[in-house]
Amino acid sequence: METVKQQVLQALILTKNEEPNIKRVLDKLTWIDHILVIDSYSDDQTISILKSYPNVQIEYRKFDTFAQQCNFGLGLINSEWVLSLDADYVLTDEFIEETKQFVATDTNKVAYNTRFEFLIYGKKLLSNNTTPRPVLFKKQHGSYFDDGHAHRLEIQGEIGDYKGKILHDDRKSLSRWLSNQDGYSIRECDKLLNLDTNGGNSLINRFRRTKVLAPFFVFFYCLFVKGLIFNGWAGWYYTLQRTMVEMLFALRLMEAEDLKNT
Repeated sequence: METVKQQVLQALILTKNEEPNIKRVLDKLTWIDHILVIDSYSDDQTISILKSYPNVQIEYRKFDTFAQQCNFGLGLINSEWVLSLDADYVLTDEFIEETKQFVATDTNKVAYNTRFEFLIYGKKLLSNNTTPRPVLFKKQHGSYFDDGHAHRLEIQGEIGDYKGKILHDDRKSLSRWLSNQDGYSIRECDKLLNLDTNGGNSLINRFRRTKVLAPFFVFFYCLFVKGLIFNGWAGWYYTLQRTMVEMLFALRLMEAEDLKNT
């Protein structure tokens, strides 16, 4: 594949013990001259894998929030365009070719949204609950902010759309996933408790405030509305994961309200 010049496009990735994922991600990024990785002091084989790729630069920063990590990385990027990826995002050939076209074309677009195909240990789901979001943007037009446990990219300018998708393929262990979700549930609980009436009145937030309906809603939504009941064990795995997330969140809400009333 033709290489995009470094001063036009660089990639940004955050890592923390991504040994099960990072090689598959980097194998699809060899066409980019420079990849900046902000690592939160991994203690598995992540660093060894990163150092085996000549186009990777590693910088270390203690993790505080995803947005802070990303904005730190943006401060070290010196290209016009940034391709900001999670450490479990595997690019498709169609996505790569579109990216090359976007950065080589002079238009009024300053960012591009992409959709995701969710994989469970390499097996594609028929559908998932993720929404499109910008991953390619002009550095001067984007900055990150924290939103609960997640981070969002604020874009100043017109946003286009990819036709190609990114494969979201996280193969870390279930124990690691459970540990992460516990921390995420605390931040999501804090977010909901601090939302005003208008900002926190979405359908899922109304279900969450009941503390019992959200897990049932997500379970049936994934299986029957999204059709994952026809997706074999992978569909059930994803459904049970999403249901467990809502159960953790409900427990955190109960705990927070109980502490508030004591």
